[in-house]
Amino acid sequence: MKKVKEAMSSPIFQVEANTSLMEACKLMVERGVGSIIITENGVPKGIFTDRDATKAISIGLSPNDAVRLASTLGELLTVSEDTDVFEAISLMTKNKIRHLPVKDKDGNIVGMFAITDISKVLSSL
Repeated sequence: MKKVKEAMSSPIFQVEANTSLMEACKLMVERGVGSIIITENGVPKGIFTDRDATKAISIGLSPNDAVRLASTLGELLTVSEDTDVFEAISLMTKNKIRHLPVKDKDGNIVGMFAITDISKVLSSL
């Protein structure tokens, strides 16, 4: 079976939780990604996605507000780079998420397995 590390996107991009929404969105656009990792003092604590950006606008947040106000912080759901892709897909489906950070053997986030990567997996079958 194919492993997540064979299908994930990398590198990942991250910003501190006090980064403005505008800067976070600008980074995502410049890098062509749909999500970034949110850190607190360099430690990964959450994720900010393109959907979170849309929600931020809809609830009236300012572009200058901190990204932490619109991101999902707390228990960051991740998978190992050696996880089977179908196990990762199942986890994403169960948790209704479109972006899943991938960790290496040392626990460092090294990639992102996203809904767009699923289409690559399925097209290679």
